[in-house]
Amino acid sequence: VSTQSTWEHWSEITDALGTIEGLHENKDFPERELAALIASKVYYHMEEYEESLKLALDSGSKFNIEERSAYVETLISKCIDDYIAKRVHNAETRLEEDKIPIDPKLEAVVEKMFDRCIRDGQYTQAIGIAMEARRADILKKAIIIGEPLFEKLSFAQELAEKSISNKQFRLDTLQLIADILKEKVVIPKHNFDLCKCYITLRKPLEIAELLYNLLKADSEETTLVAYQLGLDLFDNEDQQLSSSTCKQLLIFKLGEENEKRKEQIQRLNEIIVGKVTHEVYRSFLSKNNKTDSLIATDVKETIPQTVSVLQEATVWSNGIMNACTTDDTFLKTHIKWVAQSSNWSKFSCTSSLGMIHKGNREHAMAILNPYLNQGHANSSPYSAGGAFYALGLIHANQYNADVINTFTTSMSQIGQNDVIAHGICLGYGLVGMATGDEGIYNELKNTIFGESAVRGEAAAISTGLLKLGSGDEEAIQELLTYAHQTQHEKIIRAISLALAFIMYGKEESADVLFEQMVFDKDAIIRYGAMYLLGMAYVGTANKTAIRKLLHYGVSDVDNDVRRAAITNLGFLLAKNPEKLPKTVGQLADSYNPYVRYGAAMAIGIGCAGSAMKEASNILIPMLGDSNDFVRQGAIIAISLVFMQATSGMDPRVDDIKKYYDQVYKDKHEDLLCKFGSIIGKGILEAGGRNCTIQLISRMGNPKMASVVGLAMFCQFWYWFPYINFLSLALTPTALLGLNADLRLPASFSVVSMAKPSLYAYPPPIVRETVNKPAKAQSAILSTTLRAQAKAKQKDKRMEIGPTPKAEVKEEKKEEKKDKEEKKEEKKEPEPEMEVVQNGKRILPQQRSRLSLQINSRYQPILENTYYGIIMLADTKIGEPEEYIGEKKEEKKEEKKMEDKKEAKTEMKPPEEFIYDPVAQEENHQHPPIFHLSLIHI
Repeated sequence: VSTQSTWEHWSEITDALGTIEGLHENKDFPERELAALIASKVYYHMEEYEESLKLALDSGSKFNIEERSAYVETLISKCIDDYIAKRVHNAETRLEEDKIPIDPKLEAVVEKMFDRCIRDGQYTQAIGIAMEARRADILKKAIIIGEPLFEKLSFAQELAEKSISNKQFRLDTLQLIADILKEKVVIPKHNFDLCKCYITLRKPLEIAELLYNLLKADSEETTLVAYQLGLDLFDNEDQQLSSSTCKQLLIFKLGEENEKRKEQIQRLNEIIVGKVTHEVYRSFLSKNNKTDSLIATDVKETIPQTVSVLQEATVWSNGIMNACTTDDTFLKTHIKWVAQSSNWSKFSCTSSLGMIHKGNREHAMAILNPYLNQGHANSSPYSAGGAFYALGLIHANQYNADVINTFTTSMSQIGQNDVIAHGICLGYGLVGMATGDEGIYNELKNTIFGESAVRGEAAAISTGLLKLGSGDEEAIQELLTYAHQTQHEKIIRAISLALAFIMYGKEESADVLFEQMVFDKDAIIRYGAMYLLGMAYVGTANKTAIRKLLHYGVSDVDNDVRRAAITNLGFLLAKNPEKLPKTVGQLADSYNPYVRYGAAMAIGIGCAGSAMKEASNILIPMLGDSNDFVRQGAIIAISLVFMQATSGMDPRVDDIKKYYDQVYKDKHEDLLCKFGSIIGKGILEAGGRNCTIQLISRMGNPKMASVVGLAMFCQFWYWFPYINFLSLALTPTALLGLNADLRLPASFSVVSMAKPSLYAYPPPIVRETVNKPAKAQSAILSTTLRAQAKAKQKDKRMEIGPTPKAEVKEEKKEEKKDKEEKKEEKKEPEPEMEVVQNGKRILPQQRSRLSLQINSRYQPILENTYYGIIMLADTKIGEPEEYIGEKKEEKKEEKKMEDKKEAKTEMKPPEEFIYDPVAQEENHQHPPIFHLSLIHI
């Protein structure tokens, strides 16, 4: 029997298969390898691939991997799959006795396959297999050998971030890529990939060195690249990483002698800590605030004044609409209505100022001092507590020592009041987010152990924010121990969430704590375990974590745990929103309303701002759900999905807005649905119609503050004031190009290849005028009618000119002419494109249609990126330019001079007089003597 005849006569050979295998096992038979190969091919035709592969490996050199046949390709594929499975299992297994030994023959075939790929130039295939098999040595070899180097590095980096589920191996791979990049960098733009690796690896020293070296290159391009990297670093919203990088840069600044470079380092520090970003965004949002004031006013006038929950919802809705715009006109206009609120409603109203003025750090104290001051007679602890909370929101994720001192001083002086302490503790966590400040931690820990539910809840939440992503084992142990000792459900729930925040981004490192929490008898701690999994694996789409959430979402005995499990699928799939509708689509039809609510919120979180039709097709039918809180969840989720969506993008947008109006105006509608519709209206108009929710940064990393803000927003189920946390997740959507001086050139613009109406702001609301019923006519006497008729006849005799009938005829003729002219006029067709100027809104769906204008003076440092804050290279340095938000002093002086000239030349109107014909005749006889200065022309 030969190997060639096996293909044609394999069915006949099966009768002698036992004999052939016996020859293979006979050590004295000289052609054992040939026998193994023939038996392998027979088993292959019988579709017994496991046995076929085993015999093929025993055939040694007779098994030729260079052969291009279905048999060889199939067995090699099977061989690689088995090899990868064993390598992954051994890498993730902690105990040596549980590891699976790998056959040297199997490994030899895989090695030959790697050599074949590299020899044939199939580098991407070799890189992919090496990553899956956890072979860093092969990965490095496949990257270094051959060209194009940087394309292979980019491919490897993208594949590592998306495909490698094990965090440690992913970080090792990125470190390998970073080391190669550092040696091989040719042009400044290659530093973007290098810095991206360092940010994921959380290496502030390496980031600072990279930025400093770019500044030392003394070229405009490298300086702009450094500034752009600083902007992208801040965009990840990792306060600890940003502050650590700034500290390293300041060390470089101390040893620098070049004054220009010192100034550049200082400017770069301001970029990294977010000062530039906040100023640019605040200017954009305040100038382009398109919120329709009639929306909140209409809600306020429609809702019952006695229902405080709806009053608070209106205030929060207004806060979301005007978030970060500094426009608090609604609250000032309706100050008497707001002043009617009491107790926690007053706390909510005051805290909403934090959303409106978020980022307005310079004027924060001036705005909130009237509420923080406890000296005056009308002071309220609820207003003070809300003001401290608002102060934290304004400085959220922006550590400020003065604000922390304010909290500390106030805690010692007036912190005996639980409401005030509640606001101060929330402020602590917001300002100190991810800093791990031990002084604040001890203050919060003592507050938690004080056995007060109100202040203890806020302190526990803030502990999680303070230790965000730290994985502090000591803090975890202390909090978990106290959670089992206290009887306050609020504190237990807050501690469970704090544990989730502490393990943010830790992935496999959080599994031990998850197992400990998920098997706890207390359902509240199991509830926190679901959020722990969501925070630890946010944006990773980890299959194991998804399976766990789906399992507990349908099997746990507590409904709140089920709801939390399904909700957190939205965080896991934040980078892959297209997978969410398929994952939770069937759960939206579950018999359990808590699971249905969780499915709606998961879609809202993961698909926020996408206007995805697959998502809306699941959510819109849920508006007719029989359960009130499910309908509320569907309303809020729809608002999250349709943020900034226009009727041109989806015609259902207008119907959704009308439906919201019907819900909160309907007297017979459930209170929860009314609450949801009012909040939903605010979300649709968020940030003056200029903000959306983006959980993933431009570099592809989860945005820490945005993720935490949205997770805390979901807790409004238990405590409504957590709605304010939504402002942390809002991201302005605009084109904001900066030059080397960090100014916005007015001449920079891009072309949008779409009709202007497709992405335009919605038109303002027009109030319908209600016609008042006409008054009943009073009785008229017959004598009066006769007198009126005689008066009309006299008037007709005195009239000179055309009769009224002639006038009517002329008017009708003119109307006919106007109508004919209008018909003749053809409507101008809408242009198929528009030019978007610097400093204007750019929707996420619009980005793929943008392009740079031909012969543009400014070129973005980030190629093919025309959204967000981008640095611009000026190709015509020295030429005059106007900047957005700046007015030239010369123009001001010219206007002043023109105004003065006009004021001088303008003549005064003549004085009033009474015409007297007798006096006029006397004046003609004796004309008076006039002075020239008294003559008025």
